[in-house]
Amino acid sequence: MNKKSFLVMFAILLMTNILFSQNVTLKVTLLNGKSESVELKSAYDKDAPVYGTAKITNNQFTLKTKIPSTDLYALAFSSNQSFLLCLNPGDNITLTIDESNLQNVPAVSGSESMLFIKDLTDVFVSRQKVLDSLNHAVQTDRKQLYFTTFTSKFQPYHQSFSTMADDISAALEQNDSLVALTGRYAPKGTVDKKSAEQYINASIKVLKVMKNYFATYRNFATAVQPAFENSLPAPIQGYNDFVLNLTAYTKSNSDYREEIDVLLNNYMTKAEELVAQYDDEYYDGKMDSPKAQIAFGNRIAGLVSEYAQRVADSREGETSTATLLKTMGNQLIQSAQTNVQNIVNSYQQEFNRRDAGATAKARQLMLDHKSDLAALMFLDNFAQDKALQTDVVSALNGIYPEHPLVKDRWNRINTPQFRTAEGSIAPELEFNDPTGKTRKLSDLRGKVVLIDFWASWCGPCRRENPNVVSMYQKYHDKGFEVFSVSLDKDLNAWKGAIEKDGLVWPNHVSDLKGWGSAAAKLYGVSSIPCTFLIDKDGRILAKGLRGDTLTQALQQLFGE
Repeated sequence: MNKKSFLVMFAILLMTNILFSQNVTLKVTLLNGKSESVELKSAYDKDAPVYGTAKITNNQFTLKTKIPSTDLYALAFSSNQSFLLCLNPGDNITLTIDESNLQNVPAVSGSESMLFIKDLTDVFVSRQKVLDSLNHAVQTDRKQLYFTTFTSKFQPYHQSFSTMADDISAALEQNDSLVALTGRYAPKGTVDKKSAEQYINASIKVLKVMKNYFATYRNFATAVQPAFENSLPAPIQGYNDFVLNLTAYTKSNSDYREEIDVLLNNYMTKAEELVAQYDDEYYDGKMDSPKAQIAFGNRIAGLVSEYAQRVADSREGETSTATLLKTMGNQLIQSAQTNVQNIVNSYQQEFNRRDAGATAKARQLMLDHKSDLAALMFLDNFAQDKALQTDVVSALNGIYPEHPLVKDRWNRINTPQFRTAEGSIAPELEFNDPTGKTRKLSDLRGKVVLIDFWASWCGPCRRENPNVVSMYQKYHDKGFEVFSVSLDKDLNAWKGAIEKDGLVWPNHVSDLKGWGSAAAKLYGVSSIPCTFLIDKDGRILAKGLRGDTLTQALQQLFGE
């Protein structure tokens, strides 16, 4: 074979090999299958063609086709559900898919990308199972149920009690008015002809008001209180303070109602009889004669003599007891709610403890496969982990710079908004100080740092400087630093402002380009003052802190 023939044969073999390498084979077994057919499509490009189809027989199908490149694809089932894949030319994959739960990948072989998808999906499924298990546990927790039930029953009861107590207080005030009226019109316990009619009219109005207020108490005592007692769950063990407080409240509440019964029950019964008799006799004209008026007025005065003064003498004590019971009831509600929150928090802590391992495992899987396009499928699960997103997208951009999804992610992570989002590692700042010495933000790693963008010509910045100085002096010894970035153009003006404002920390930098500052562009700073608070690991904790918000943030980090 001559050289020319060999080259032609080699080219044919090479072309054949390239074409063959575009083939993929999918052998799929369906669990809980309900579809009759399936298509292989692009996972994101609606204009892309269908790359292959297959009929599903006995919950199985084999799909052999060609794909244009390594990419994200979807198996679109006739049940209108889709299963995402990352396919590489040459893949020969055996899959088991649960069509009732496409988040679950029971088995896969023949593809590193699909094994990665299965492993990471398994972590997320396991994590969800832990979450579901703990959610079920907290929802069925006996102590949580007790305090939740108690609160749901006690809150409306306590509101009814408070309304009733307010009405009793108002009734006692009316009783004072009745005592005053009797002292004015019947100082010796009887009324005369001249004052009888006025006394009756004024007293009856007061008694009617008292009767209406007391009706609230009767409803509470006969309906609300029994219903509450019958619905209250049995006391819970292990919460002695709560049980003791509830017992004390119950006893005080019972004593209060007994006292109200003794003071007002017979009193109001007789008052209601007088009011009813007055209404009958008034409308029948039987109250027109002075004799009838004097007799009826004396009956009212007698009622006051028998009950009202004793009630007036007890008013202060009853009002004080009602106020105490309101306070005790509010404390019980707060205590029950706190207990519920503590119980929920204990489950949350358990989830956080168990989830930490799953999160670390998932993160490591992403880092181990950061060059695999399949990692794109999971990036949104790590929305707060800016460092991981940057690592993965940077790696993918090095291999697939023209891939539309990679391009989009690459553009996103290269915006100031992404670079300086809370949770991101603060971008490096390396500029000269006023003496020409280079200072780097990363040299302060291990400290809590306030990056402060300012300028000598910025009035609000200068007015904020005393607060920054105060915070620096207060927390510097506890590990607080300030890294000031000036948007000045004039070196002397910059130096003068530092000295005049007493900005005693050493980390002052600027490229003296004003609004053309490279640091400002890197951090997306469009107005000043602008601050970024970063933690000891260099992660951005918060942005835009000034005045009280800065003070509060540092107090939370360092204490008072």
